Amino acid sequence: MLSLVSRAFLLASELHAKQVRKASFVPRVPYLSHLMEVAGMVMASGAPEEVVAAALLHDAIEDQGNQTRTSIEEQLGATVLALVEECTEPGTGGASKAPWRERKVAALQRVEHLSLGAFMIMVADKLQNAREVGYNVMLRGDEAFIGFRADKASVLWFQQQMIQAMQQRLAVLRAELPQEPLLLITSCWLQELKSVGSFLQSH
Repeated sequence: MLSLVSRAFLLASELHAKQVRKASFVPRVPYLSHLMEVAGMVMASGAPEEVVAAALLHDAIEDQGNQTRTSIEEQLGATVLALVEECTEPGTGGASKAPWRERKVAALQRVEHLSLGAFMIMVADKLQNAREVGYNVMLRGDEAFIGFRADKASVLWFQQQMIQAMQQRLAVLRAELPQEPLLLITSCWLQELKSVGSFLQSH
């Protein structure tokens, strides 16, 4: 029988088969590459397999619709589904998405309630995205932001607000879970995200 992570990978491969990265520095890179990188970071941290599985599917509901909830729960269980739902941006999953800024403000407000597993996935996700944008900016300058649904200033505003919200959540989780080793690597990811964010702000 396939492991939980293997089943999650197969489901993610199926759900995102036709999707490509919007702002990749290499044209038409399969979206699965992003999911694999995020899940790889989470797996290498020693996180439970349910968190790794959810990392592979963290964009499934957001990008492929609410109907994917059933597939995730049936194939991977309620714990994985709950983590994916925590990572799903509010205002997505339906026939149409809410306006960009409305979704981002709602996403910022949810950070303070994230569980440890969902928080790890979210930090890894934002870091991987930021790294990709950073590479793209080095190669193309401001053209790197053409693929986004918002202008450069708005994208960088959201990134900085998210970093602040994540720093606050990290402080709370550290107080609640002072002996949790997973918070050590997560704090390293967040520090790197701050560094990449500073680079993007200055270019």
